[in-house]
Amino acid sequence: MYYIYHVKIIRIIAAAFILTLAGGSPALAHTNGASSIHEISSSAAPSAKLIVTKDPTGGFNVQVQTSRFTWRPDMASMKHVEGEGHAHVYLDGQKIMRIYNNWFHLNTFQFATKPGEQLVSIELVGNDHAPYTTEGLLVGAEALVDVAADEIRPKESEPWKFIAAGATAVSLITLSLLALRSSRRNRSQG
Repeated sequence: MYYIYHVKIIRIIAAAFILTLAGGSPALAHTNGASSIHEISSSAAPSAKLIVTKDPTGGFNVQVQTSRFTWRPDMASMKHVEGEGHAHVYLDGQKIMRIYNNWFHLNTFQFATKPGEQLVSIELVGNDHAPYTTEGLLVGAEALVDVAADEIRPKESEPWKFIAAGATAVSLITLSLLALRSSRRNRSQG
């Protein structure tokens, strides 16, 4: 028994080690796989500008005007080709999506967690998700949007409370039934 226990532990450790090696560097976990940047001279660097309009049904329609940049959705997550790529979109510093062409809808019902003025920004990235930079600064654009209070994401419910309450109720019912069964058994034996 002692031998089997140790063999199992060794197998678990070996599997964890192999999975760690196969998974790549943990430092890249939140970089979308990008491990570099694409530094470009300012004369050759792409540029971007955001044109933001309020959508009457909610949120904002955003046009990304670019120069010296080719949108390549078919090459996303592939080898870098200078001047090609897509963009990453941020709302108040939180990445919310990728875009593969020059228009997108900023759905505030889905992404905004508070009303009021917020910064929407994009960064142009290569096919490999690494950002374009010039003189150490990200290449992209930003604009302020004013999110109406009735157009934000509803507060998330806390499902764990319902699960805990349900589990507690099931446990209490089960214990009550077991206690009732036990007391009936004791009465019939006594």
